[in-house]
Amino acid sequence: MLPDYIKYIIFDMDGTLLDSLSVWADSDCEFITGLGYEYDPAHSKAMKTMHFDSACEYLVREFSLPLSPKTVGEKILEIVEERYINRVSLKPWAEAFITAAEKRGIKMCVATSNKKKLAEDALKARGILDRTEFVLTSDEVGCGKESPEIFLKAAEMLGGKPCETAVFEDSLHAVISAKSAGFFVAGMFDSTYAEEFLQIEKVADISVKSFEELLK
Repeated sequence: MLPDYIKYIIFDMDGTLLDSLSVWADSDCEFITGLGYEYDPAHSKAMKTMHFDSACEYLVREFSLPLSPKTVGEKILEIVEERYINRVSLKPWAEAFITAAEKRGIKMCVATSNKKKLAEDALKARGILDRTEFVLTSDEVGCGKESPEIFLKAAEMLGGKPCETAVFEDSLHAVISAKSAGFFVAGMFDSTYAEEFLQIEKVADISVKSFEELLK
């Protein structure tokens, strides 16, 4: 489990609680190929740290789409929403870990770069939403996870300090950001960011391939 001084947990959602990182790349691909263009995995790599609105602008520029970024976003979200509700699963042992944290009296929340409604609907469909205090998004704080602001705001809303709060993240830039703000950081493995995991292990306080490791 976690050190005894941890009283709060901030979970990332995609790639940490949910096995969902491929949803965005797959949905982008489905949208672009549906318009008759060829989609390369390099496009997904270029967008992986972008805010959603910036990613839509990137797609419009990259493919010279005769659509506004707003329209592109709406079309992609239609595809994404179906996948999140019907196809995404919890990460292995995530529910068991949440149960163990509840027994310790740890208060938990979710901090995500995803859209608010989409995140809440996805967590609700998996039976997790009501077991967290709230969902906080990058949109609400006005910046992405390259800044620690979302983690600091989440800790404030939980009623805790960074030094007594664990942040669970699977992406290197978010791990670095949370660590720089004084949080206890748990680096989580996800195959989408597999090439970053060695770096995550160097930065995070602990790093695990699965929540199961924290239950032993």
